[in-house]
Amino acid sequence: MENSSKYRNPEPVHYALRLFVAGNAPNSRIAKENLRRLLRDFPSEDVVDLDIVDVMDNPDAALSHGVFVTPALQVIEPGLETLIFGNLSDQEVLKRLFPEKV
Repeated sequence: MENSSKYRNPEPVHYALRLFVAGNAPNSRIAKENLRRLLRDFPSEDVVDLDIVDVMDNPDAALSHGVFVTPALQVIEPGLETLIFGNLSDQEVLKRLFPEKV
């Protein structure tokens, strides 16, 4: 059975995501792994542009996007821009962000 068959929306979706992390801090590592796990289950037809910003290397990028706490996931597309703080382990938050995917 293909992964895409379990999803309700057969149309490809474009996602633009930006994950802000703080180096190799524990919650940053967890957030990256949780996001990778989530994206692994997206249908192959979907297009996901993921930008990972390490605020230790680029603090101005975080400040310019209003990120003062890491980890933080900025969902730029689709829909309204959203900013989620935390290590992305809360499945309820992910279900609200990606109802067709989780």
